[in-house]
Amino acid sequence: MVYHRKGANAERELMHLFFNKGFSVVRIAGSGTSPLPAPDIIAIRNGRIVAVECKARKSKNLAITVGQIGELTEWAEKAGGEAWVAWKVPRKGWFFLKSEQMKNTGKFFTISLKNAMEKGLLFEFVAEGSF
Repeated sequence: MVYHRKGANAERELMHLFFNKGFSVVRIAGSGTSPLPAPDIIAIRNGRIVAVECKARKSKNLAITVGQIGELTEWAEKAGGEAWVAWKVPRKGWFFLKSEQMKNTGKFFTISLKNAMEKGLLFEFVAEGSF
């Protein structure tokens, strides 16, 4: 239960960050339980659609199932938007990644914290579309 609360709080934090940058934002609570593909957060500004799968982890590695990435990508493609994985790391901030930056092991898309910090984008770059 605490784990779920941590993730939901991170999603709400990211919602506010996008909103404060001028985006209209929605959070899809329980997005992983829907039979249809749905990202955790959808942010829209001036026709730009950003679909985000949020993760809040303290670990040195992040793993997301191939199914979750597939659903995120499918939703974003149908909407004509961008698909991002946002990893919140305590005391380090948010790192935004494309699935292509992660290693596909067959079951999971994985990335180390070190690689995420090197390859990932900070929120400001994603919000401004400067990547």
